[in-house]
Amino acid sequence: MRASFRLGRIAGVPVGVNWSVLFIFALIAWGLSANQFPRSYPGRPTWAYVLAGLAAAVVFFVGLLAHEVSHAIVAKRNGLEVGAITLWLFGGVAELRGEASNPGAELRIAGVGPLVSLLLGLFFGGIAVVVALAGQGGLLLGALAWLAGINILLAVFNVLPAAPLDGGRLLRAAVWKATGDRTKASLVAARAGWILGALLVGLGLFQFLRGVGVGGLWLALIGWFLIGAPSWRSGRPGRAARCAGSGSPT
Repeated sequence: MRASFRLGRIAGVPVGVNWSVLFIFALIAWGLSANQFPRSYPGRPTWAYVLAGLAAAVVFFVGLLAHEVSHAIVAKRNGLEVGAITLWLFGGVAELRGEASNPGAELRIAGVGPLVSLLLGLFFGGIAVVVALAGQGGLLLGALAWLAGINILLAVFNVLPAAPLDGGRLLRAAVWKATGDRTKASLVAARAGWILGALLVGLGLFQFLRGVGVGGLWLALIGWFLIGAPSWRSGRPGRAARCAGSGSPT
């Protein structure tokens, strides 16, 4: 995934954004400011909903970037080169050059991203609890609760055992450790990714036909991405990438 423009460097790694991020950013901000926040907290001025939606979307993408940066830092500490980090439609990609030297390194590199997302979710959830106990509800509480939920959802989705999600890398590390065969482990993770992708496409289309709308189409798109993802389809990649799916935007 190529970046449309660069943001700079973090931990010595170039960070860029693909143009498709504009679409998902707008979708998240619109979904929050035009639907979720007005429905949950009626009676506020329109500008307050827009500001809350934009702020929540920005913080979400900062958290997504932290997820990918953590992959890059741990990968570099385990002897891999990191070409770039790119945010795009389905989340983010840390482009790793080469292969982990052993299952333990693979486990550490893959596992740190979901761990960061989980910790962010718990952090925002903790702040939301403090705000609620202080009697300060409204849009601030709503934004914090959404950020807590979406980061925990991101962590859970990413540990699903299917390539190219982080959970696919964790599955690969486990099979590699058990069999001693890295190629076999790669194929198992790739097949799991195809199966999960097919299930998501079917579930998404079913929900869309049942009237769920955008949420169903989003699941189908994520499933289609998993089915078509090139990572490990040949069993031995020349370049590895950690990918974070963004889940449902609303």
